[in-house]
Amino acid sequence: MTTTELNQSSRRIAAAMPNFGLSLIVCAALTHFLIALQIGQRPVSSYFTITWVIELSAFLVVPFMLWFVLKLVEAVRRNVPSPIGHITSALIRDRKRFMTAAVLFACYGLVNRSYRAIKVGVPRIEDFWADPMFVQWDRAIFGTDPWTITHAFIGPAGTYALDMLYAVWIVVILLVYAVVGFAKDRVFQLRACFTYLLIWILLGNLLAVIWSSAGPVYYEHFFGDPLFAPLMERLNGQELRALQIQDLLLSNSGDEMIGSGISAMPSIHCAMTALIAILVWERRGFGMVFAVALAYHLAIFVGSVHLAWHYAVDGLVSSALVPLIWFAVKTLIRDVPADKTDGRLRGKAAATPA
Repeated sequence: MTTTELNQSSRRIAAAMPNFGLSLIVCAALTHFLIALQIGQRPVSSYFTITWVIELSAFLVVPFMLWFVLKLVEAVRRNVPSPIGHITSALIRDRKRFMTAAVLFACYGLVNRSYRAIKVGVPRIEDFWADPMFVQWDRAIFGTDPWTITHAFIGPAGTYALDMLYAVWIVVILLVYAVVGFAKDRVFQLRACFTYLLIWILLGNLLAVIWSSAGPVYYEHFFGDPLFAPLMERLNGQELRALQIQDLLLSNSGDEMIGSGISAMPSIHCAMTALIAILVWERRGFGMVFAVALAYHLAIFVGSVHLAWHYAVDGLVSSALVPLIWFAVKTLIRDVPADKTDGRLRGKAAATPA
């Protein structure tokens, strides 16, 4: 093979890789949806209600509205004569990126709906059984129940701060998906979104079924053991959003509404903040932004234990698995820069007869 042929082949691989990555994401989302149809208790028609259409529309429309507002602000700051023309030109110029983003946001809506159906069905598929085992794992690692350590150092003000950080988590992760969904680097765009969705599918559903567990807050309810009663007494001394949501989840058990379902291992909260830290490191390196992302991840990890949502091992397992998923996705959706590849291939071609 000649050098020219090798270069052309590498360029074809580079051009095809993003399309391959997008196809993987769509296939994963559709497969997840089909599995949810089999596991969920509701008929197919329940997935296509007006409520779900509104949810899906929000996933599709809101990110583009945010982009539109940001572009409008940019046009005003630059004193562009025609802001609408400026925005229209940007849409036309980057139409492939926005078409990809629309598909990615639709896939998120599909995965989110499927995730809820499966998560609600976890105790029906596999009774909560792993909680006592995770209690023993925590004690083996920390020498005691980890919540006793956090509450020894964190007072009411710190508890309230962790509660607020935990509460805004959903807004943070949605904004992150919107940002990476619009990323100009198409390979990074697909890698980030695919990893994001795989966290919901593999950790939030598959492992949640395998390691079916409820978490410290529901330990007494499901196991009849007041092991975490002292922790709940401490928390009930404050007005915390976590307590309100915990009561809501228990009272709505079995309902496939947004945010519904009870599952402890692994911690999706910790998984998503771990992914944010990885994405920041990938794009910005070890700087201030990475330090903030890592601090938020650690706060969510501590908060998950402190607020009785999780055992410590739930967050540790998530924090270990997310990097593995990220690097697995990187091997599937490879980045093949044409200029660097050409250089490598030229060296190889020089040493190999045509």
